[in-house]
Amino acid sequence: MTRRSEVSSAGRERLDEAGLAGGRELIDAALSDARTAGEWECLSKPGLGSRQRWRWRAAQATARPGLYLKRYLGAPLAAQWDRLVRQSPLRSRAWWEYAQCSGLLEAHIAAPRPLAVSEEMVGPFERRSAVALEQVAGEAFDRRWSEACRLAAPVTQPTPRQDLARRLGRFISAFHQTGRCHRDLYLCHVFVELDLEAQRPPNFALIDLARVHHPRWRRMRWLIKDLAQLDASARQIGATRTDRLRFLLAYLGLQPGAARLRFYAARIACKSGAILRRVSRKNAVRAAET
Repeated sequence: MTRRSEVSSAGRERLDEAGLAGGRELIDAALSDARTAGEWECLSKPGLGSRQRWRWRAAQATARPGLYLKRYLGAPLAAQWDRLVRQSPLRSRAWWEYAQCSGLLEAHIAAPRPLAVSEEMVGPFERRSAVALEQVAGEAFDRRWSEACRLAAPVTQPTPRQDLARRLGRFISAFHQTGRCHRDLYLCHVFVELDLEAQRPPNFALIDLARVHHPRWRRMRWLIKDLAQLDASARQIGATRTDRLRFLLAYLGLQPGAARLRFYAARIACKSGAILRRVSRKNAVRAAET
């Protein structure tokens, strides 16, 4: 078995602050018992399986961002296969997310700052791994926009609304131009610093990069999937057809009426509709069970 750990130049101080020494402690430490000047909170949700997510926040208000620790304490066969085929046959999922965060930051795409990673591998197979990341600024786009609409904030008026759609389109385009696709690109994974008074331009960041890959075949399929996921989540928070087309025009760098725009819009709408129907069926099943 091979054990490897890495701590970034910025990571040592932040890990000490959160009561972690790095290395295997990322995987093994009992965080609920850690004595720190803050608190570790376990973030559980359905579907995590053998994964764990923890958040650390300072006990007193501070300008420094919080930390997230993701642990992979087992790898199902499907996850192993996905990593081997679409990501790295030599390194773990935690290392992969650490590397993607670093790569996006180097490309000037806002993402969580990677602090440390630790992994245990048996040949090409992942046994356990963990990655520590710094929290990004802002809130999930869908949550922040819903709040803005509830308050009828100035940012929801036509001019700032149009500007927001264009800026988001250019941001996602810049991400895709790095050669990456997200595979889970819903608006909850796009964080935004959004001034409700529309006095300052928004800033975006991408999170949850564990499934990011660099498609070598059928790249268009993965681009459409990313864009359809964004489109579906935008429809869920009240984005109009005009909003979504304005985003797509900025993403593609095209003028209205371009044939390429119609090609993308039709494929995205088809996939987006399928996503929403699937969500509706799942919600109906949950409602029936309760």
